[in-house]
Amino acid sequence: MAQEGSSADELIRTSLEGLRQIDEDRTGELWNAASAFVKNKFSEAEFVDSVRRSRQIVGAVVQRNWASVTRIRYLDDSAGIPPGLYANVDFATRVSNDKTVFEKVSFRLEPSGWRLTGYVSRETQ
Repeated sequence: MAQEGSSADELIRTSLEGLRQIDEDRTGELWNAASAFVKNKFSEAEFVDSVRRSRQIVGAVVQRNWASVTRIRYLDDSAGIPPGLYANVDFATRVSNDKTVFEKVSFRLEPSGWRLTGYVSRETQ
């Protein structure tokens, strides 16, 4: 049996669900399911506003393809975040004007599973 949090497929599925919620402007639901440390660092309004602003550059999605899954283990809080296992899933997203944008969905592995820690979109890789 695979160790919990070791499946890239699990991360990709969880990311795609999160992106669907972002696309549907259901960011309040993302907030409810976010990692506890994110909720302690940002208010719901700050989190929702940040995700919405970042999502605005994306526009209408034609196709999303995951590009990479990166796992990072922080052993202490010297990076300003709690120790633990984190992951980023990067997507190359084709939008309606045939342009490609890049989206990153970030998570922390908690006892209840992968919990969202952030979303960012950018025009360059």
